[in-house]
Amino acid sequence: MKHLPDELVLHIISYLEPPELVILQHVSRNFLNLSRDNKLWKSLCFSHSAAERRRRRLAVSTDFDPRLADLIRAADALSSTFDTSVHDSSAPSAELQIDRNKERRKEALIANWDPSYPDEKVNWYQDFIQRHAEQKISWFQDAGSEGREDETIRKEATGAGILFDSDGLADKMIAPLDDGSISIWDASASSQRQGRLMAKSDIGLLPNKGSDLDHDTRLTQSQAIMTETGAVECVSIDSKLKKGFFAVQNVLNEVDLNTLTVVSRTPYPFPITALSEAHHRTPLTVGTNWTIHLHDTRKPPPAPSSVRCELIGGSTDTSFSRLDTGDFGGHVSLSQPGALSILHLPTAREWDGNGDIWVGGRFTSMLNFDRRFFPRLRGTVHSGARLSCITAIPHPFVPQDLRLGRPYSSPAVLRNAKSLPGHTLITAGEYKGKGSLELYGLSSEPTRSINSSDSRTTRNPKAYYQNRQTASSSKLLAVAPHGTRLVFSDGDGNMKWVERDGSTPVRQFNINDFQRSAPETTSTSQLVSAQSDTEAGWGDIVQKILPTVCTSLLSPYSLSSTESLGLENLVIWTGDGKLGMLGFGREPSFDADMFEDALEEQVDAGEKVREKEYSKEMRRALEHQARELRWLRGYGL
Repeated sequence: MKHLPDELVLHIISYLEPPELVILQHVSRNFLNLSRDNKLWKSLCFSHSAAERRRRRLAVSTDFDPRLADLIRAADALSSTFDTSVHDSSAPSAELQIDRNKERRKEALIANWDPSYPDEKVNWYQDFIQRHAEQKISWFQDAGSEGREDETIRKEATGAGILFDSDGLADKMIAPLDDGSISIWDASASSQRQGRLMAKSDIGLLPNKGSDLDHDTRLTQSQAIMTETGAVECVSIDSKLKKGFFAVQNVLNEVDLNTLTVVSRTPYPFPITALSEAHHRTPLTVGTNWTIHLHDTRKPPPAPSSVRCELIGGSTDTSFSRLDTGDFGGHVSLSQPGALSILHLPTAREWDGNGDIWVGGRFTSMLNFDRRFFPRLRGTVHSGARLSCITAIPHPFVPQDLRLGRPYSSPAVLRNAKSLPGHTLITAGEYKGKGSLELYGLSSEPTRSINSSDSRTTRNPKAYYQNRQTASSSKLLAVAPHGTRLVFSDGDGNMKWVERDGSTPVRQFNINDFQRSAPETTSTSQLVSAQSDTEAGWGDIVQKILPTVCTSLLSPYSLSSTESLGLENLVIWTGDGKLGMLGFGREPSFDADMFEDALEEQVDAGEKVREKEYSKEMRRALEHQARELRWLRGYGL
């Protein structure tokens, strides 16, 4: 086959199944390149998708639920867009024409399914792996694990953040622990030490419990402070300045990650419940129970509360509350408590009639602010749900009537809708006790965008979609973009992936089932580093999802090369205080058991070194004693 043109070889191998294509990659370098053809794997992603499997199943089914009649008619309308028959079946080109018509019909089906955008580069081979390969969880060293034999305290992470490198890939994993310390793990996929603990600060650093207290008192007080508020969005990492912002109760700690020292402590009037993503030269947005503030890192820290001064001829107000907490005159007061998630949109985007800051929480509307006019509220968008998380993707919202409309839209109409500039807000929360996954369009095209300052457009049916039926039977806790899909977690411990339409399922699993089944695995090579139920706990949940590829809309990272395989994983922070790396494939990203084995080997090696040194010292002592005895014998003693 080496003499055949690549186009013909590619057509032949297109009849193989995915497992056979993976085996074919080991034959030669040429077959490796051909068997990873992007168009081939895009077709495989489509043919194995839930939407296409459902369409084929309904097409051959004769006994179906009458309630699915509309769906079947819609699928038939799309399937019949291109007629596969020919006018003259006896013509010499009749068979070729039938094949061409079938190919055109398949292209129309793929176009309506295609979750990607015209300017987006997708590695469909990796996308297929993330859609269908077995999920593997590797736990970071000492995060949420039981202590060693000489320790009885369980270390739990109280937050999580990722430090990205200049290429937009995860470099370090950073998290505060319940003892008030900060730990840093290696999170680089190219490192041999991925998942290993690299550095750890002293306990009590964040709650400011210093060495003037004894160890037990410092530990007890730190644990009480670190676990009191329980905010999810309490860590924000500035990857450019190598700084971390950690919220502990009502104090925002700015930490130099190079030295693990606190640069400044800024108190706020109420407990901090949410932090925005940190970017150099952009003020950090801080949300408390009752207020919202802008925190400028260039501003010097406020004077300590012990420093008092008297203003001669100034205000007669004797209250020092503003002096104790800094000048918060430019803050937003909330009529209802609980900002839980804050999103920053890029200011360089094409103007869509909305501001740069979006805030969601226990209230039923999203708050929108323009940073230039803060603290003035630009507008609100009523959701009805109480939101736990807000994120976004730098692509326009595609209305449901274009994706699932009857009759199906032509590929050209769908392509034009995807070509418009814009962003899509993605929110997760709770509506009347059930999970709610919601999508909102932000675009320069008024008919495809919501506008927080115009009540007539905030309910534009072509600019938003709310999935409150099939998302989850319990509250949604976190949501994040993952490749060409969306992933979210709920209060039952489930992690679910759906297409970008917000409803079509892709895959799911429950973290508790995963941890229960892990100890039953007998093969050492397939053993995932998930621990037993006694360590992981029952009823665990995933309360935060962090992609290992920079999701900042200011510098998106493209994963389209062969070398990028295995980089687009997810870091999860569980309610049990554990940090894990979720990957896909036969092998886990790393094995925490190796860390313990390596530690034991280091201990054993240290013992052997000490034993050898002790033997040398004893030998020298005995030789010295023998020399003294010989010397004494010379004197007849």
